[in-house]
Amino acid sequence: MRELYRRLAVLLLLFASLVCFLSVRNGFVRLYVADMGREYRQEYSPSQGLFGAQAAGGRFIRSITPFRTIAGFIDSKTDGHLLTVEGDPWPEIFSGAAAPAGSGATAWREAGGVYRKSLYYHREEEPFPALIAGLEDKGETFSYLKLRTGEGPRFLAMVLEGPGTALDNGVPAPLARPFRSLALVPLCLGAAVYFFLPKRKTPPGAIVYPKWSAVFLPDLLSYIMSGFFLGLPMVLCVHIFDRAGFLDFRFGSAWFTLVFWAIGLVFASILWWSSKYASFALQILPGGLFLRTLGRERAIDFGDIVSAGFVDYRPPKWLRTLLFIAGLVNWRMMGQALLLSGRTDWGIEFFFRDGGSERFLCSNIPGAGRLFEALRLRKIPLSEELQRAAEGTVGPGAEEES
Repeated sequence: MRELYRRLAVLLLLFASLVCFLSVRNGFVRLYVADMGREYRQEYSPSQGLFGAQAAGGRFIRSITPFRTIAGFIDSKTDGHLLTVEGDPWPEIFSGAAAPAGSGATAWREAGGVYRKSLYYHREEEPFPALIAGLEDKGETFSYLKLRTGEGPRFLAMVLEGPGTALDNGVPAPLARPFRSLALVPLCLGAAVYFFLPKRKTPPGAIVYPKWSAVFLPDLLSYIMSGFFLGLPMVLCVHIFDRAGFLDFRFGSAWFTLVFWAIGLVFASILWWSSKYASFALQILPGGLFLRTLGRERAIDFGDIVSAGFVDYRPPKWLRTLLFIAGLVNWRMMGQALLLSGRTDWGIEFFFRDGGSERFLCSNIPGAGRLFEALRLRKIPLSEELQRAAEGTVGPGAEEES
């Protein structure tokens, strides 16, 4: 079972790498400067650069808007949405928000996809948890922050955003996905386990499957496709549900995730077959056979074999039908359905004098003719189907389905 355990360990490490790479924090605080003086001037000064209906509309709005002092304008603008803050680290936060873009210690917090300079903090960073709790108690996500300074009051706008909204607005990747830098660690460990974990030695002269086409390529396909479907809900759930949890049954993201993971596990099942191919070794000895399969080793004496029959190793009919149905909904699945339906995996089953039997994969394996020569030399009866398969005149794909 070593080959199967090796592949399952790599799959788990691949999943851990995907979690590190794609996991995002659950909520963020976006801050940007609220220039009350500029907003006051825009409301009460003549519109510049406007003509026709826009200019007329602006003049009409100003004509019916009661004149207010700047203090009155600020009070009306922030009424019910103002939090006064003081003490550390608020002066540094306000200075960072007002600094030119790309400068200062907070430059790495700047958003990349919004129309104005914004700074991002995650919800757990001080001093925001207390402010967030107060807003959430009122069911609000927006507030103005006021800081009294020697030059007068300064204002910031604070917006609470979910991870999907923050990603759309350009939250910095190091802040949004703090574990992304660790993703290479499990990925490299997985590669080391796959390539460098000691493998069992092949018996001299044994018949084995070709490593490239029967083992490596199926493994690569399985890891790519299963990794895609394991990681896809981690990306989609953030944007669809605006939450970081992709296994949250309360908001429905778990059901969404489980559907994609079920598809991923179908592709992961390829690892079972590649493990069997990688483990297989058949050594033909003068008096019998030495057979190594997944998790088993057995010496078989030619005198104990009564007959040999044909075994169809194609995927079960229900799985092929299910994939064809899925292909009608998603054309990408149709290729996999056709691939599985076109497979010609078959094997041989030995029937022993004591009533027992032993079967193993035999199709597409170089050197299988040596086995059939040995069986014919010992005059061991072969079933008609097995003889046709051995001679290559009829493949199992032509067998009538049950």
